[in-house]
Amino acid sequence: MTLIIGGAGQGKLDYVLSKTGYGPDQVARTPEEAETRPVFAGLENWPELDENKLLSANPGIILICDEVGCGVVPADPARRARREAVGRLCCRLAARAARVERIFCGLPMVLKGEGPWN
Repeated sequence: MTLIIGGAGQGKLDYVLSKTGYGPDQVARTPEEAETRPVFAGLENWPELDENKLLSANPGIILICDEVGCGVVPADPARRARREAVGRLCCRLAARAARVERIFCGLPMVLKGEGPWN
């Protein structure tokens, strides 16, 4: 599994599609779709994801998640809890991932993994 993180609008999906040759039709937007497609974009929308189920069904998946922990801390307790849940999910996934990259201004930064990707 590969985890790609970065802020909104930083080019994460474009980066993954250019590296892999996959098309938009191969990108999952829900956990159910992610069990059978090679890329899952929008992970930040699913903080309660059962990562064990997903990774058992699709161990080579590329997960893309917007960073939600930067910036002003939300005043609303529910929004803070959601942000915390997404952060903890990413920590668990990063620990299990073979490769983790952060995309900033369209440029990759390898956080985990060695050598070129693809």
